[in-house]
Order: sequence, then C-alpha cells, then structure tokens
Amino acid sequence: MLQSTIICPVCGGPINVQHDDKVNRCEYCANPVLGPSQSRDCVNHPGTLAKATCHVCGDLICEDCMERRAGDYGGKMFTIINCTKKTCIEESRWARPINEEYEKLINMDWADRSDNFILRVTGFGGVIMMVFELIFILTMLYIQYFTPYGIVSSVSFFLFPGDAIIVMGLVVVGMNILGNLLGAILLQTSLQVYVHERQLGSGIALMILVIVEAMYLLYRGIFFNLSAYPDPLVVQILLTAFLFATILIFVGALMAISNGAKKRKQLRTAREKLGLSM
Repeated sequence: MLQSTIICPVCGGPINVQHDDKVNRCEYCANPVLGPSQSRDCVNHPGTLAKATCHVCGDLICEDCMERRAGDYGGKMFTIINCTKKTCIEESRWARPINEEYEKLINMDWADRSDNFILRVTGFGGVIMMVFELIFILTMLYIQYFTPYGIVSSVSFFLFPGDAIIVMGLVVVGMNILGNLLGAILLQTSLQVYVHERQLGSGIALMILVIVEAMYLLYRGIFFNLSAYPDPLVVQILLTAFLFATILIFVGALMAISNGAKKRKQLRTAREKLGLSM
C-alpha cells in the first residue's frame, strides 16, 4: 500500500500518513492531524462530534471529555487540551488547569499591538547602544594611541619606559568593557518588556540603566578629555548615536511601565473578584 501525504493545516509541512484511522502528528510543528478515514466522533461518546484532540494520546474528545490547561512559553500563554485518562492528566501536570472565568478576566489581547511596538522600540534602542559601545571603544583606542591628544602621549612612564602604554591600554579597555557590559544588560532587559509579568519591572530597570549608562558615558568623556579633541565631528557623531538610542529606550521604558502597571492592576482585580489568593 502506497503511503499518502497530507499538508499540515498549521505550518503547511508535508505529513506522511502513518495511520488512516488515527491521528498523525506533523513532524515540523507537532500539530495533530486526523487520518483520512478516521471517525470524527468522540472516542468516549459515539455520535457526538469531537471538538479537540488530546495532546498526549491523540484521541478525539468532546467538550465533556476534555481538560483545558494553560502553558507558558517565552512569557506568552498558550492552551493545551488533554483527555481525562489518568496517564494523560499526569503527562499534562506541567501546565495549570484553566479557570475559564479567570482567563476571561485576565485576557491581555488588548496589549498585543502595543507590546510588539514596545519590543521593537526598546530592542532597536538596545542594539544601537551595543553598536555605539563597540564604536566608542575603538574610537577611544585610536585617540589614546594614535593621536597626540590621548592620555598615553602625556605620560612618558611610571616605573620604567613603556609601562604607561600598557597601563593606560588596560585602563581604556577595562573602562570600555564595562560600558559594553552595561550595553549588553540594556539590550537583554529591553527584550524582557514583551513578557507580561516582567514588563513593569523591565521598564523600571531600563529607566535606571539608561541613567547609569548616561552618567558613565559622561565620566568616560571627562576622563579621556574628549572636549580637547580638535575634531568636533567625532564627538558629535558619538553623542548623536547615544542620544538616539537613549530616547528610544527611554520612550519604550515609559510605555512598558504604563502597560505593565495596567496588566498588574488587571490581574489584581481579577483575583479579588474571584476571591483567589494573590
């Protein structure tokens, strides 16, 4: 008998039908797809049209035979369904049972568009900040070692000839590595604003990190005496890139704080209404 192929309705991948009368799973997205000759009735209630497929055993089940559960993936919730067999319930314990009324009260679909916008704004700002830090360290190394305006050129040596070059090189690299670390933390935090329960905290953390980054940049500018560098274009370009990234992150952080506060209030109201523990 030739093996037939069907197309997965979820991801569009080809599925080699292993069972004509049973559920076949897509090897690309694990979506259960009915066999061509499979009955569409609930396995426990013949004559009753099935409404879902158990994600564990693949049996077709009706509303009376299913349990809905909420799973967390990357901070976003999704729904899984299992049947009432003991083994299937046990396999599904990693996801919490859904309280239908509670889920309606905490539905946050209203925030999807704004969350996507916030993620793009803060993420783009974080990437620019990382690129800025990389360019800044290269610029500082160039100024300190290859121009007469660097700190290295003003110090002949400390203990022996040539030690100033080594010491100041370590200072330049060390200070700017710390700046790169701050940029990396900013970028990582900016990506957390998409997670519902972390959005408020991430927004507040971004505000603090941007202030720390700005103060540390000012300190580095004074330490490396950038105001004495004769080409103002270099400093202007660096400041423009930094300000652009800062504005993006600052605006995104404010929006994240606003959305996060609304979501926290929505969760608190839902729990109070249903008498659930906080």
